[in-house]
Amino acid sequence: MVAGLVSGMPDDPGPICVVGAGIIGASAALHLVEAGAREVMMVDAGQPLSGTTPAGAGFVARFGSDHNRRLGACTIPLQDYGLDFYRRMHESGADLEFASNGNLVLARTPEVLEVLADGILGHPQVSAATRRLDADRVVDVMQGAVDPAAVAGGVYMPEGIQLTTALANREVLRRLEESDVEVQWGTEVTGVSVVDDSTTGLETTQGTIDAATVVLAAGAWTSALLDSVDRRLPLVPMVATRFVSEPVGLSPLMPTVQCLELHLWLRELHGAFSWGGGFAYRLVSALQAEGLEFGYERPVSQTLLDAQLTFQENVAEVFPALSGLAPAETIQGVPVYTVDGGLYAGAVPEIEGLWALAGDSESGITHGPGMGKLVAQLIMGEAPFTDPDPFRLDRVDPSAYPDEAAMVAAMAGDRIASAANRN
Repeated sequence: MVAGLVSGMPDDPGPICVVGAGIIGASAALHLVEAGAREVMMVDAGQPLSGTTPAGAGFVARFGSDHNRRLGACTIPLQDYGLDFYRRMHESGADLEFASNGNLVLARTPEVLEVLADGILGHPQVSAATRRLDADRVVDVMQGAVDPAAVAGGVYMPEGIQLTTALANREVLRRLEESDVEVQWGTEVTGVSVVDDSTTGLETTQGTIDAATVVLAAGAWTSALLDSVDRRLPLVPMVATRFVSEPVGLSPLMPTVQCLELHLWLRELHGAFSWGGGFAYRLVSALQAEGLEFGYERPVSQTLLDAQLTFQENVAEVFPALSGLAPAETIQGVPVYTVDGGLYAGAVPEIEGLWALAGDSESGITHGPGMGKLVAQLIMGEAPFTDPDPFRLDRVDPSAYPDEAAMVAAMAGDRIASAANRN
């Protein structure tokens, strides 16, 4: 039986503290409140919206229904829940800069188009309306933003939505405030307190917080918090980069775009390009070795900003309007990757009351609501809406990955592997 699942009425978990107020942690707190938890608080080392979430692209789709991705079909229920969560939030009147234009996986060559078609259209859980497009149809769907001579076609996933990640995070925080959930900002957690293998609270720079249940959702800092109780997860933090260009009149009806050949993601935002990709990602450790310093605010790596500027003309071969555009905004965050491409959402082994949500693998905005709901259900003794086993923390043996080099080696073949190995 999964820890926390009991027959009849669930036991009161007592005071609950969620560490991390990004979209994943905030979603966990919101779902705990909705499940009936009476004492929920959050702590965050930074200030509101100062973490990685606002750096995200804001893509949400059924990415698990694709044999080319390592996420696996087990993530589809989380993606479906995320799609429904944001749609309901949008329909309630929340300003998310929401659009329901679908997601286009673009191919520049016929060979890659076949790989995409096999992986997506050949998946047993593919959405019914998903379809293959030729180059001319791609131009139509993209509202003329693509050069037809530069593409062979693509696969269109019509259920995909887009939103502004900071606005989504802000709305969840607003709902928590309405529910009288206390948030302690600027509070660094220095360790988890455990007595006789049971969680008793947290040690922070502002003093001790008593809590019978702790949920770690601290992104790149989750590993250090687990170290404080002698637990490890093989997690690889990287710095990722997003540019927003000058406005060029892009249609608000164009879908979000991904392109494997360019290691690219791209979308429209206020008539401008919002874009980035593996060409401007790099290991946090590699950048720190070069002198990068950052605390709990988002990093600023000029090395990666320069790399994205250098790559811009490659992207402009497909999206001509991007050629020569200056970035109006640059933003960097620290997504955390797992060695198997999956997500972590579950109990920390052999420590009662300690839970972790980790390894977003650059998909926190998509999976955050579902990850938060799943852990809230487990904590509150409810039947989980999806099988929790694929997300267990003990599904991999940490001793098999003694250092970051071993973790990166295990990522070979992943779409982000080339960025992780870049010198």
